[in-house]
Amino acid sequence: MKRHLIIFVLAVVSTMVAAQETIRLTDNSQGSDSQISVKNLQVARTADKTIVTMDFVLDSLQVPSNRYRAFTPVIKSKDGRHQQRLKTLIVSGRRQNIVFERDGIDPLYAANCDNVRRQNGQPQTYSYTDGVASADWFRQADLVVDCDLCGCGDLMKNQQAFLASLLPPDPYELVALTDVVPAPQKKERSLHGSAYITFVVDRWEMKPDYMDNRRELRKITDTLDVMAADANVSVRQIKIHGYASPESPYEHNRMLATNRAKSLTDWLKQQYKLPDQVFAPAEATPENWDGLRRAVEAMDQTLLPHKQEILDIIDDPTLSPDPKEWRIKIRYQDEYRYLLREVYPGLRRSDYDISFNFSDFTLEQAKQVYKTRPYQLSVRELWDVAQTMPAGSLEYNKVLQTAVNIYPDDPAANLNLANVAIRQKDLLKAETLLDKAGDSAEALQSRAVVAILQEKYDVAAALLDQAQQKGIDVSKNREAIKELTK
Repeated sequence: MKRHLIIFVLAVVSTMVAAQETIRLTDNSQGSDSQISVKNLQVARTADKTIVTMDFVLDSLQVPSNRYRAFTPVIKSKDGRHQQRLKTLIVSGRRQNIVFERDGIDPLYAANCDNVRRQNGQPQTYSYTDGVASADWFRQADLVVDCDLCGCGDLMKNQQAFLASLLPPDPYELVALTDVVPAPQKKERSLHGSAYITFVVDRWEMKPDYMDNRRELRKITDTLDVMAADANVSVRQIKIHGYASPESPYEHNRMLATNRAKSLTDWLKQQYKLPDQVFAPAEATPENWDGLRRAVEAMDQTLLPHKQEILDIIDDPTLSPDPKEWRIKIRYQDEYRYLLREVYPGLRRSDYDISFNFSDFTLEQAKQVYKTRPYQLSVRELWDVAQTMPAGSLEYNKVLQTAVNIYPDDPAANLNLANVAIRQKDLLKAETLLDKAGDSAEALQSRAVVAILQEKYDVAAALLDQAQQKGIDVSKNREAIKELTK
């Protein structure tokens, strides 16, 4: 009657093996069913050595007192031309163990084996480790276990059970990346916009309810209202720059533009109780010739038949503002009237610049702010928040993505997210991010890693040279190139 010895391979943990979970062997000598399990199988490969580790679980293995069982892991090429035997595990019964102690181990195994006595019926695990010199043919070989079930040393009666395939090394497991800790930074921001405030002809008094002024003023006040209500925001400076259109004498326009900018500044002072130094002195451009030129340049020839001639007058360096305006008005009367009606009103505007700071946060504060107002955090604060999460987790990666969304040109933010993309095997995204990652040693190394993964080994080697010159250890990535080009 057939009896079965079953080997189970459990919880395989290795990037270098693809393992079978259950192995069945037939043992015609056993008087009862018996089995052995293997768990925690790992195959690690260094530059010159292959190391196999596993746990043999003997809990259900029955060994007669006067017999033994021998288990020998073997690395075997798929074509059968090569094999490398590793250390044998001998599991002996009570009497057989005494014999081994008295007379020595069976010569077939004595040169390289471990002998353990089986305590039948008791839980028992043997932690196995052995290493051999690596060979090129290992890269696509199988790991099997040679099972001497009769305990007779007759290799012809042995059975081999498949344990795992040794796969070519995964390049993603061989390369090394280095994230960078962003430097602390001031969280200084600014907003820029234009409000088209309408003033009574030849007057500069600020009238909030005149024409569309209330709507235009909201462009400024809505922003300042939000800032004033947020304790984490402090306004650093408010600057108003007024522009007038080119009609009328230049000096008259200078007076209007300057006073109108000052009038708007004074009105804002009245609305917001901020320190006087927050309000910068009002500035003005008496005539907005740059804006006029952009408007004319963008117009279709059908609207301005003499478009080029008007541009030539605007660009003429020999003409001062008043003669320019007069020449256009006299030579191209219809087109001047069109510009006066359709373009000049848009040239009369008040530009505003609001610069402000966000508060510095403790880590606990930053974690809370991140949930609702992540834009108030610096790159360093976002990095610190990410470090409270498991590296590589969805939440961790999301924080680093947020850092790039808020600071799209920050080298550290781009580099750290590029490393995330590399680990996720998204090399296209990584390359795009690395374009903005600067030329630090860490950035050069990450570009080298991308090149390695694209099999551009010459490019990678040159980048690693540059990274090493900047003081970073690139030895692991050099070893990766050696391993992948064998």
